[in-house]
Amino acid sequence: MVTENAVAQLLAASGRKLYFYSRNDPSDRKERIEIDFLVAKSKLARKNNVSPVEVKSGKRVRHASLDKFRAKFSDWLAEPFLFHEGDVRETAGLKCLPLYMAAAL
Repeated sequence: MVTENAVAQLLAASGRKLYFYSRNDPSDRKERIEIDFLVAKSKLARKNNVSPVEVKSGKRVRHASLDKFRAKFSDWLAEPFLFHEGDVRETAGLKCLPLYMAAAL
């Protein structure tokens, strides 16, 4: 939670409005999704306006919610980001960036 708040401060300080997405279906665990931040582009178009952002504080980087969210809303999303403690990398269309780079988003 502390790491998510630090990233929220970096994003907010760079002028971003922050939103989140949460879906909690008690009857179906596979439908549970929680996205830390949804960041809108500065110039909106009809599609591909929102980038989902996940923040991971540990060495173990799992992003099941982000994968479900991308599958469900793929037509409407811009590039997804995952901020973590590791190095820069891209896997399956997901940009994984170090935590300190959140201010540059």
